[in-house]
Amino acid sequence: MRMSTQFTVSVQMLMLIMVFNDQKMTSEMLSASTGGNPVMIRQLFGKLKDAGILHISTGKGATALAKDPAEISLWDVYMAVEGYCASELFKFHPNISEGCQIGRFFKDILSVHLDEAVQAMAGKMSKISLAQLLAEWEVCQHTGQDECVR
Repeated sequence: MRMSTQFTVSVQMLMLIMVFNDQKMTSEMLSASTGGNPVMIRQLFGKLKDAGILHISTGKGATALAKDPAEISLWDVYMAVEGYCASELFKFHPNISEGCQIGRFFKDILSVHLDEAVQAMAGKMSKISLAQLLAEWEVCQHTGQDECVR
């Protein structure tokens, strides 16, 4: 399954903002770390701000989490930057034959199962907070890479 990089870039941005909370985080700085271009970073800033995840102070350029990291789940971030629609994750060919015995009902039958798969993903991602990721990062920082990888 192929997805855009907006979600993973957003999570990395949020981690950087949490870790370096005493520093002004510019789109150029975040771009250098995440590999995303500064325009994409600014677009993600806007989406995360609109979702109530980020607080961006204009003028000063200060960026901070709008909520406690324990209150922000990976699913919250995913929804903010990607949105949810099973049909967006799993594409059907637009010209499925309605005259075919299989094609006529194929989308209806398979869509139910694909939606369940996305709901399972949502359930798992909803249980993982930014605070948990920060704690896992701190373990990696103290123990080294070999012990960090699960």
